Amino acid sequence: MKIAIIGLGLIGGSLARRLHGFHNAEIVAYNRTQQTLVIAKHDGSIDEGCTTPGEAMDGADLIIMCLYPKLNIEFIKNNLGHIKPGAVITDVTGIKGYIIRELESILPDSVDFVGGHPMAGREVGGYQSSTDTLFNKASWIITPTKRNKPESIALIREMADYVGCRCVMSTTPEEHDEIIAYTSQLMHVVAVALCDNPMIERSSSFSAGSLRDCTRVAVINAEMWSELFVENKEALSKRIREMQASLEKIAVAVENGDRDELENIMKKATSQKIKWLME
Repeated sequence: MKIAIIGLGLIGGSLARRLHGFHNAEIVAYNRTQQTLVIAKHDGSIDEGCTTPGEAMDGADLIIMCLYPKLNIEFIKNNLGHIKPGAVITDVTGIKGYIIRELESILPDSVDFVGGHPMAGREVGGYQSSTDTLFNKASWIITPTKRNKPESIALIREMADYVGCRCVMSTTPEEHDEIIAYTSQLMHVVAVALCDNPMIERSSSFSAGSLRDCTRVAVINAEMWSELFVENKEALSKRIREMQASLEKIAVAVENGDRDELENIMKKATSQKIKWLME
């Protein structure tokens, strides 16, 4: 088997480090920066680094797209001639409906795209931040469609399990985007909004840790996240409006000095946290 990883950033680099031995595959990678390929080969993360897309994709049985959403689509569109019949393509991006709609409109029936999204990451990106433990105990979400072959879905499940994920779950592209808008994208919105407040300039000696915790993901890849927000604008805008409604409910209780209402809101939140988000 030949596996082609397109993009050796945090996710692509971490996959390269962990996939050795998977079906005795040859691991090749394409990356825009040649120096990264040199380092990755020296590290033993990849068997071969390719400076042209076609070289990486030619003959590949599994192609893992690790670029930004639009770049993934453009890359595949521009290199269709290098994708062999029977190849399986997957990705690691945080938006699924847009990607699947676009790729299913250009890929031939002989090539199977199975959308994927590992729920793993760090505040810092790039190959230099990659690690062979990034996916340990993480979830990997796949979003198969009626077009996908069972064996293609099974291959992506097997790969996710091989790199260390604790669970692999399937859902529809639509449900993925609705939930990710809450669990991931909204968290970045909140962190950015907190840091957009001028009070942050006076906060350094007034915080015991909660502000830093709540703003952890405000150190953000603006180019990537702005694209993810826009490509999931319907779902994310709903989550933002829901957050605004919750904040307004709290604001009204505070303005009215209504401790009973505040206690009820807080007790419900505590109960929900314990029920759903305590490990």
